[in-house]
Amino acid sequence: MKTIFLFILISLVIISCEKKDTQNACRSDNPIEEVTWLKEMKDSLTNCYCEISIIQGTYKNQTVFFVAMTDPLCDGIDIPTLLDCYGNVVRQFTQEDYQEFYTDVTRDIVLYRCKMTKF
Repeated sequence: MKTIFLFILISLVIISCEKKDTQNACRSDNPIEEVTWLKEMKDSLTNCYCEISIIQGTYKNQTVFFVAMTDPLCDGIDIPTLLDCYGNVVRQFTQEDYQEFYTDVTRDIVLYRCKMTKF
């Protein structure tokens, strides 16, 4: 009985050590493919008329992720929602305060670009 209990305990320890935190985008080497919520965000962007990117940035010393229009030929206003490393909303900008986005958020890394496919 002790042997079975010891085997189960060792198995649980090994399994828990090998389990990777797959939802933390800040700890992933390839978050756009390895983190479920970012991969779903990427997969939702298809045949973009204007180039739209998923970007990793910084807001108030915190790593954030957001979708923004990055096509210089398209005119528009970014009103993004900032997400933390786990996909939780940090801040949602509105039409009234979108200018704060440009002053308070840095664009550090473009993780994915959605471009319209050429015909």
